[in-house]
Amino acid sequence: MADNATKSYGERLVFMMTLVVLSAFLQGIRAVVVCILSVAAAMAADALCCLIRKIPWEPKDTAVIFWGLSAGMLMPVSASFWAVILSAVLCIIVGKHFFGASDSIVFCPPAISAAFMIICYPAQMLYFPKFGEIYPIFGEYDGLLTRSAEYSLELGYTPAENIWDTLLGFAAGPIGTVYGIVIIVCGICLAIRKKNSPAAMISCLATVGVLAFFFPRANYEAWNSVFYELSSGYLLFGTVFLCAEPYCMPQKTSARVVYGVVLGYVTMMFRIFGKTEGGFLFALLIVSALSDSFDRLVENIEYWRKTYFASFEKNKTRVQRGEVKLSDTQEIVIPKKFRYNTPPIDGEIKKHSKRRRRNRGEDYDGKQ
Repeated sequence: MADNATKSYGERLVFMMTLVVLSAFLQGIRAVVVCILSVAAAMAADALCCLIRKIPWEPKDTAVIFWGLSAGMLMPVSASFWAVILSAVLCIIVGKHFFGASDSIVFCPPAISAAFMIICYPAQMLYFPKFGEIYPIFGEYDGLLTRSAEYSLELGYTPAENIWDTLLGFAAGPIGTVYGIVIIVCGICLAIRKKNSPAAMISCLATVGVLAFFFPRANYEAWNSVFYELSSGYLLFGTVFLCAEPYCMPQKTSARVVYGVVLGYVTMMFRIFGKTEGGFLFALLIVSALSDSFDRLVENIEYWRKTYFASFEKNKTRVQRGEVKLSDTQEIVIPKKFRYNTPPIDGEIKKHSKRRRRNRGEDYDGKQ
């Protein structure tokens, strides 16, 4: 599991570097500085925690590098350097070491830090330079910060950016979340290379699209509502890079479909009824903690289907053919894990004939 996770994080880092390069051209060199600073802070926090816990430190741990880069790409290019460092440190300390190690995490680490920053420091997370204005690495910014398309949808307004500007990344937003077409291509490539779960991604986006179609948050056509809901906020970036965490993703394909559907539904509930941006991140924190429950749910459904429905249909067919004659005394099969103090049951229909009762010395009422 650890080796597969390392390879998965390594390939994701390769694809995420395309977003870093685009950010350097469209948002300025400060976007690259923010990402590098976030990765460095994450690695330093990981080394310090390993030293305190007296466990070996792996400087080439691709999971830590990936989480640090993700935490930086979830922030605006205008974020203060202290906020970038704080976000990366929280990502590693709370997301990884608080729960023991990488293979025992419960929540997606970048989602933890980004959600914390949105709640505690919204001015650092929810205001962005306008597209075309370069935020300086040092010094004062002469322009005015603006809000993202997700904020416009929250107010019930149509975003100012048109469809092509939104897809190409000519819009205000976090460093790595505004390049719709590139993120989609990255998701397809990761799915082809089997480093992502198509079942989770498609089911999540489909659920959001269906709810956006029937319950638009602004007064425009339903298909426009679907487009802006899918392309705004952290949804597209998070669905491709964050929700398919190797350590948080359910194991079974059917469980991943349930995982994606629940994630998309909770995301829309936060967007429709919530009072802040970043609904996807809060939904991801809830759903990722329940990933094991989705596996158990699917296993129980499969067990009951094979144990009860399949055996019922089989016995029904046998009765219809006349192979079995039903009596008024039949035994019910109880799953082994639910057998507490019940007597052993073989699960077959038994015929209690008069001859057998006579041979056991019983009368017709079952008395000795």
